[in-house]
Amino acid sequence: MKNENLNLMKMFLTLQDIATDKNETIKQKVKRKERIFFNTNGIIKPQNWETLPDKEKLKRMNKAQNNL
Repeated sequence: MKNENLNLMKMFLTLQDIATDKNETIKQKVKRKERIFFNTNGIIKPQNWETLPDKEKLKRMNKAQNNL
């Protein structure tokens, strides 16, 4: 079940990446990806997440998405 959740998360993230406006700001990308990442069972938001700059958040989420 856990693997299935991660596969669905990756699918939704990829579909959104394809369908989303290329002029989207980093802040908008982070907000969009956060909604999927942190609503997926088994994914826990790091304690320091809110203190990270958006560029770092996006980098981490992209890395996680690419490693699924």
